[in-house]
Amino acid sequence: MRKLFSAVLVSLLFTFSLGSVFQGRLVFGKSGLSSESSMVLPSDEQQIAALVNGSRAYDYDLELENIAYEHYDFRSAGSLGANETANWIKGQFESFGLETWLEPFEFTNWTLLQKPSLIIDQDGNQSTVNDQVAINSFQCEHYSWPTPNEGIFSDLVILPLPNATSYPELGKNPINMTIWNATDITGKVLLIGREVRLTGKWLSPFVNKVYMQPPAAIVYTWWYSWMSFTPLLLSSMGGKMFWGLNIPVGSVNYNDGLWIRNSENATSSLSANVTIKAVIKSHGTHYNVVGKINGYEQPDKMVIISAHYDTVMCSGFCDNGAGTTGIIELAKVIDEAIEEEIYEPKYTLLFVAFTAEELWLVGSAHYVKQHKSDMANIKAVINLDCIGSNDLYVSQTPNSDLEQKIVQAAQDLGLSVNLEPPGGSDHESFMYPSDVNDMVLSNWGVDLGISDATPVNASAMILSYPLLYRDLWEMGEAGWIHTTYDNSTSTETLNWVEAEDLGNHIKVTALAIMRTSPNVVPEFPSSILVVAFMSLTLFVYVLVRKKYRLPKNSTLKRYSAS
Repeated sequence: MRKLFSAVLVSLLFTFSLGSVFQGRLVFGKSGLSSESSMVLPSDEQQIAALVNGSRAYDYDLELENIAYEHYDFRSAGSLGANETANWIKGQFESFGLETWLEPFEFTNWTLLQKPSLIIDQDGNQSTVNDQVAINSFQCEHYSWPTPNEGIFSDLVILPLPNATSYPELGKNPINMTIWNATDITGKVLLIGREVRLTGKWLSPFVNKVYMQPPAAIVYTWWYSWMSFTPLLLSSMGGKMFWGLNIPVGSVNYNDGLWIRNSENATSSLSANVTIKAVIKSHGTHYNVVGKINGYEQPDKMVIISAHYDTVMCSGFCDNGAGTTGIIELAKVIDEAIEEEIYEPKYTLLFVAFTAEELWLVGSAHYVKQHKSDMANIKAVINLDCIGSNDLYVSQTPNSDLEQKIVQAAQDLGLSVNLEPPGGSDHESFMYPSDVNDMVLSNWGVDLGISDATPVNASAMILSYPLLYRDLWEMGEAGWIHTTYDNSTSTETLNWVEAEDLGNHIKVTALAIMRTSPNVVPEFPSSILVVAFMSLTLFVYVLVRKKYRLPKNSTLKRYSAS
């Protein structure tokens, strides 16, 4: 009887194991998820989430950072660094077995040929060098107008800003136009507080002053001591602001800016030599990168998983190396899941790495232009832009349930999630093509002809950073987007992009993909499990009865019959 009991027990365990595999009744313990989560995921979702490797994704990001550091312009759109990155991403997709290609388009591009420099000359005489001081923190603004090869040498002048004791006070006190009007900035190197650009009340008189008296170059610095903790903050197209006047633009940090201000106040004879060797092409080549996994039931329908790989004058470890590594890891994981027959997507999955997001969505807008006829067939766009920190955000999709799918995926993995307003990155080109067309036209004078493109309402962004950089000044700490702190060393020190968080956010995206493009691998029906259990039990009973010659009125028979 002991053998009989063991045989029946084995059959029960085997059957219930099948049930666990096919009906998804296993619960995550670790793997970067909350061990307290009580959510039971379907087996296919569990298996795909288990394939995600946050450390591997982090290593991809380190590779992207290495490429950025090999170039003076990092991965700025259209630059040599950006093109090298596009080919590297293409190689990753190809190594996973995806159908992969580059999609070129022509647009203005910018390449920086050497590290920019700012040298302060304290006597205004270029021939004496012992009084010259190189400002190490100087960096040109993204897409700055170039200087001549020999640089620009001119008197340095300063336009002061009004008193302000905190960020909310910016713009409350008016510009002292008496001092400004008495300062001729024509043909000079102008130093001014970057805070002038943070409020329209100050920006308007500043722009008017520049257009009336065009300086030879502009150098921004943080003006107020309460901004001294902040590194250089470089705008997406900060250098393009005065292209119409051919003015090169750069920035220095607070300490260097304060030294220049104090030195000028002491001598009133400072000059400056600004050198920004850059090349601007009105028709340069940019590349979006596409990796494709065909759908198994409706391949003409598509789900796009995207991120932008271009940067703003820094390594872009978070913005947006993290998002780019996210789509690379997802491409690898989903390809593996297909190979292991875990998942077969109903719709075609397109992993798209966009360039030129920092030029105001130019790369994704061109993608819409090139695929305008496909827009009605796009089921959803899931865009990753700055992931891997503690706090997870999802942009709202007012006319779609995609937002809820992503939120539910996060909650099912035991992660808290916050909502953000729609837009803000490349998914906006799909959600609001007409608005993006107007934006590109306004900023670049180019009509892409996508105003009548079919909108994709199910377009969302998954994002994460400690604090949005728009809260930088009010909160006294920063997410450091578009600053020199956006690198692997700073993000590690400040607990910014971390492998565990990166892996968790990629898992959320993986589940959102599966719930948007459902798995067509047939599930094992519960009715078949019941039949299998009864058949297996009866089979064991027949074998045991035959071997041990059990009587017909045995207990096993009565239980079997009941």
